[in-house]
Amino acid sequence: MKITLKLVGGFIYTVGFSQRELDVAPGTTVADILTLIAIDRRMPMVIAQNGVGVREDQVVGEGDRIMVAPIFSGG
Repeated sequence: MKITLKLVGGFIYTVGFSQRELDVAPGTTVADILTLIAIDRRMPMVIAQNGVGVREDQVVGEGDRIMVAPIFSGG
């Protein structure tokens, strides 16, 4: 099944792309995707599935849009 993965901030430079369509197996979780693209899961991050915040154990579905952004602050 196909999903769209969008990366934000420093993750773009770490992984080498900002958005990509991925073909994943049914039952794939967000954690599986993070492992697939080699993002260090110990880094603080925000994950959204179709615009709603989710945890790493969330299962993705056909056509989902997953966004992963590092937590950053400023002021």
